[in-house]
Amino acid sequence: MMNILHAISVFEVKVLFPLIRLVQIAIVSLFPSDNSLYPTQANVQDSQTFDFIIVGAGSAGCVLANRLTEVSDWNVLLIEAGDDPPRASIIPGLSIIVASALPDWNYYTVDDGYSSQGLKTKTIHNRKGKMLGGSSGTNFMYYVRGNKIDYDKWAQDGNEGWNWNNVSKYFKKSEKIKSESIMKSDAADLHGKDGFLSVTQPDWGDIPKDYLNAFKEQGHDILLDYNGHQQLGYGMSSFTSDEIARQNTAFSFLSPIKTRKNLHVLKNTLARKILLDTNKRAIGVEARLPGGQIIKLKAKNEVILSAGAINTPQLLMLSGIGPKNHLEEMKIDVVLDSPNVGQNMQDHALIPLIISGEKKFISILENIKPLGETTRFPMASFLGFVTLNKSQSYPDYQVTAVPTPTGALLPPLLCSDTFSIKDNSIIALADKTQTRGALFALVTHLHPKSRGRINLRSTNPEDSPLIYSGYFSNEDDLENFAKYVEDYITVINTTYFKQIEAQVIDLKIDECKGISFGSHEYWRCYVLNLASTQYHAVSTCRMGVEGQGVVDARLRVRGVTGLRVVDASVMPSLTSGNINAPVIMVAEKAGDMIKEDFGIKL
Repeated sequence: MMNILHAISVFEVKVLFPLIRLVQIAIVSLFPSDNSLYPTQANVQDSQTFDFIIVGAGSAGCVLANRLTEVSDWNVLLIEAGDDPPRASIIPGLSIIVASALPDWNYYTVDDGYSSQGLKTKTIHNRKGKMLGGSSGTNFMYYVRGNKIDYDKWAQDGNEGWNWNNVSKYFKKSEKIKSESIMKSDAADLHGKDGFLSVTQPDWGDIPKDYLNAFKEQGHDILLDYNGHQQLGYGMSSFTSDEIARQNTAFSFLSPIKTRKNLHVLKNTLARKILLDTNKRAIGVEARLPGGQIIKLKAKNEVILSAGAINTPQLLMLSGIGPKNHLEEMKIDVVLDSPNVGQNMQDHALIPLIISGEKKFISILENIKPLGETTRFPMASFLGFVTLNKSQSYPDYQVTAVPTPTGALLPPLLCSDTFSIKDNSIIALADKTQTRGALFALVTHLHPKSRGRINLRSTNPEDSPLIYSGYFSNEDDLENFAKYVEDYITVINTTYFKQIEAQVIDLKIDECKGISFGSHEYWRCYVLNLASTQYHAVSTCRMGVEGQGVVDARLRVRGVTGLRVVDASVMPSLTSGNINAPVIMVAEKAGDMIKEDFGIKL
């Protein structure tokens, strides 16, 4: 019997999963873009002038375009390297199933010969959405604001106006909460009802009840709303989706204003360089149009970079703004020696951790039923925010947990398709879940000390940059992450997990052979070799005081004029959770700051 089940596992990993990838691609092609939802392609001329040029129509860029075009006298050009989102990316449940086939920049980290060696390529696929809405159209839709202390620390580090009391109103401004239970709770005052971004919390009934009770027995609070007054604890997930569509920022912020006369959108257009005059003022951008023509577009007021934590520093360096030594090495004329451009990259490293569940027969039809849940996340999901130091009010690690039934394809498929773990580990996982359910979890180190960086690969704007993850370059991160894993898995000692004889599944990692499974040294090895990204790169153009920050507290690039950065790259440090909501907040706040700077009364 075991040989038959093993054969099924091998078949799934070696034959079925590659077929599923082909099906994912086919599904995306069968659900092309609905062009009627989005602004039409602008017609532009060489040297044409706009009041503002925004580079990048992702989580931040779409929000900013919406807010700046509220000023009817301003003409705003939004440049996006991708196209309209395919319809498959808008259908909430379907978008998760086909996530790996959605338009992507296809970036990979550099193999450092140290971390992530248990992945197939020994490099990490840094998935970044390449379409209107950017990564808000490819992520898993979790809506997490982070912790009050995250933002208070930003302000304490010299970034005036970024404390929690100031930024919280911008979370509320963007939000259209659609949860009666949350709006009837004591956290209602923290949420907005009139914004563009719908946020929902699906009701999964009793599916996660046993698991949540186990975490409660372990000593954790069970939260109605982890975006409320308390973040520490476990609670059901909130998502940027509603009954109709995934709330990527193109759908939620651009579609409602698609006919504004002062909004101009260029799609399939790559910004190649920022144009600067002899006074170090940004006066426009050089861009490649869809047909290949390279033109110059002028900005009367400002050029605003919203291309993300990888592409924004790349564009700055291509334009001569960056670390002098690196620019000279690349034979780029140095306009401004800005040593922190592309440096200080922080990211949320995560690892999959699977605990076996009940031995319960589930029919094939029941197992594929979640595939029909296209209006929401395909399976019940809850999040946990945990600290080892019980005296602190912010979390050390995050748990993203999904209970799965017997024989579910989701755990091995995610590990193979999304995180690219080696096949032998995927087969070991499939073996253990053929006859048992599982609690599939991603454990995330929320506040790493390690830093990565972005360098230029070449002076060709079409070439991807070099991405150095920097994972575990600070030894403390490896030690702490192993402790977080050990803390999380103590849940198997609770009543429910003992009743079902739950076990932590051994993924049989090649690099950890000879180390006793479950020992502290084993978990250090496990974390080191399976670490992948939660796609939360930040701080490559961080906000900070002069001499440290690439941008100031109003997000203006230090050392030049007419140039601002509004995206994840300006965040001084990682927030305690998924970053899509914080990036949208940054754009909302930036919109007001820009209006103020140009004399618009709010």
